Amino acid sequence: MDMSEKVINRSEKGRKRKRLFSHAAENGIFWMVIFLGTLGVLSLFSAGRQAIQTGGGKVRALAEGRSHKTAEGFLPICSVDNGRRQAALTFEVGKGIDGVREILSILEANQVKASFFVNETWAKAYPQEVREMAGKGHDLGCLEGQGASAEISSHQNQPVSKVSLLQQELMEAGQCIFQITGQEMELFRPVSGSLDDDKIIAACGMGYYPVLWDVDSQDWKDYGAAQIVTQVLENPDLKDGSIVRFHCGVKYTPEALAEIITGFKEQGYDLVPLSEMVIQEKYHLDEEGRQEARVTVQVGLRTCCADRMIN
Repeated sequence: MDMSEKVINRSEKGRKRKRLFSHAAENGIFWMVIFLGTLGVLSLFSAGRQAIQTGGGKVRALAEGRSHKTAEGFLPICSVDNGRRQAALTFEVGKGIDGVREILSILEANQVKASFFVNETWAKAYPQEVREMAGKGHDLGCLEGQGASAEISSHQNQPVSKVSLLQQELMEAGQCIFQITGQEMELFRPVSGSLDDDKIIAACGMGYYPVLWDVDSQDWKDYGAAQIVTQVLENPDLKDGSIVRFHCGVKYTPEALAEIITGFKEQGYDLVPLSEMVIQEKYHLDEEGRQEARVTVQVGLRTCCADRMIN
């Protein structure tokens, strides 16, 4: 091999080394960017969770047009003033399957859509019923489990607040329902109606609407079907936009349900699921948890807020 060939070979080897170093550098930069980006996402996720846990969820809840803060503190939605003669039937699903299919049949026979609140444990045990609820056009909401109602629990020997427990429960329940039905949940109801500021802030911050009721059927008292009918249809709090609370799995609810539906229709009410009645953005609540629309009005050079009903 002559000198010129050696020079060419060395030059070619040098170019190959440069290309290798260049590719290595590019790959190194690429993977470094991926690594730093992943760290950034994890940091933001961690910061976001911490913000919600420490009360930062207030900012998100209000920024999305949700204002649950009143003179009485943070309140859930208990009724809706949307200018329509509507009411919503809501059912809390407890243990077991008793009464669920009968209630679904009665609602279907009367062409009524309602809202069912379930927890993750029940949904996993009865996925077919969950799919049927969704398939028939009923709302599915998250009913808080007993675990998240505890003030302090323990996980891996670390103290966990009730807010953290609720966040985890909402996330896992939402994932469960989505896997079964392909639908996302937006409604949340606490166990036994027990809500405080932290729970409302946490639920709002995770994209849920905290919902209670203004008319309680008190069906759980087992006083009989006639008493349930009277308790609902003659309730002094019954009005346009009322949210009515029932339970699945109690003795007399199915027997009373058809008569209650007939009574609502005779009074001119349109029975709709909560998703069709609740105002989803730019609203506020009064001191009784009644939801009203809040609209932005341009007045000269100023912008102000006004409350009005939706026609």
